[in-house]
Amino acid sequence: MVLKRLSDFANKIRNGFFNMLEHNDKLVYFVIITILSLFLRVLLFDCIKWDFEGFLQPWYERIYNGGFKELGTSFGDYTPAYYYLLWILSLFRFEPDSMSVLYGIKTISIIFDYVLAVFAMLSCYELTKNKSKSILCYTLVVFGLTVFLNSSLWGQCDAIYASMCVATLYFLLKGKPNTSMIFYGIAFSFKLQSIFILPIIIVLFLRKGFKLKYLLWIPLIYIAFAIPSCLVADNFFTRLIQILAVYVNQSAASYKEIALNCGSFYSLIFTNFKQEDFVQRFALFLAIAVIGSYMFFIYRSKEKFTPKTWLSIATLFVLLCPYILPHMHERYFYIADILVCIYALVNPKKFYVAILAITNSMIGYMVYLWNIPFINVVPQESVDGTKALSFRFGAIIYLIAIIIVSIDLFKTIYPNGLKDEEDSKLLN
Repeated sequence: MVLKRLSDFANKIRNGFFNMLEHNDKLVYFVIITILSLFLRVLLFDCIKWDFEGFLQPWYERIYNGGFKELGTSFGDYTPAYYYLLWILSLFRFEPDSMSVLYGIKTISIIFDYVLAVFAMLSCYELTKNKSKSILCYTLVVFGLTVFLNSSLWGQCDAIYASMCVATLYFLLKGKPNTSMIFYGIAFSFKLQSIFILPIIIVLFLRKGFKLKYLLWIPLIYIAFAIPSCLVADNFFTRLIQILAVYVNQSAASYKEIALNCGSFYSLIFTNFKQEDFVQRFALFLAIAVIGSYMFFIYRSKEKFTPKTWLSIATLFVLLCPYILPHMHERYFYIADILVCIYALVNPKKFYVAILAITNSMIGYMVYLWNIPFINVVPQESVDGTKALSFRFGAIIYLIAIIIVSIDLFKTIYPNGLKDEEDSKLLN
């Protein structure tokens, strides 16, 4: 009798478990994937890279010793937005030379890894209305090589602005330009690399997708982030000018290399150019011309753009901008690594676009983080030539990805080719 009751009880538990699993299998998968990805990140917590020792830790120490008032002074080359997060971390009073500071800085970035993954998942669902693909998108992001290496190993904060950029795209797809521009204002307040999605915003505005007033959120939010820093400065307006000039100063004092640890267009041609002003100016004007040309022809299309079309446009620009602009390096391909995952799930036949793009990013990560060339054909002590070869290989496969996305997009927005209405009338 007792054994029968125990057997019945076990059967009820088993049936209840499988019933729960049948109705909540996606949720269970989501939770398991999240836990596994967190464990993966924790395993990398003790890794220390030069960026932490050379920048992040000294910034934290300065804020730790000086308090919030220290944010009223000019140090580092970031906007105040990120320093506010370091100030919040300093409230826990972790000693600057303790490992807790490293863990805390990485934890901030990791939180935004998941914010990024959620918005990527929501964007994928908005485009596909498919829950399975959306959860797979979440998985691809949280286990993305350049995502978890960036935050949990390197201690970088690219997930912050990238998550806000993907949120910008999500709300554009939802037809909520006002909310979208609020998120873009936050993204721009953290990192200049958020401008990689600015072309899609400009094209949408030119096609009368939203009103000019929505764009005002960008400077307003940037200034809102600046005000607390200005209030504790010795001179409010001097500090405000310093903050407004951060991105200008970043550009002026940027790396002199035309391309640094990345497979950009210039990695195909130049290997050792560092101080050649003509090459840098040529590269800048070439980038403006190429990006501007894409914007012009996308704007002129007479076709009605669907959400899927806008995804292709966004993917194209985040691929193109870091590829054609000068002074790019490995982390500047971060947003592209995210959008190509969404693009691959929305366009399954083009899944290899994501493989090509992310491989190029990983080539740069391998060289910077471990000094390992992707194409290792010479002894380790003589890797410079091999590094150049690796970046050229990355630049080629990345260019292939750009060409594929470009062809796919222009077939959609110009189904009859680049024909003007005037030309059609003359032919008739």
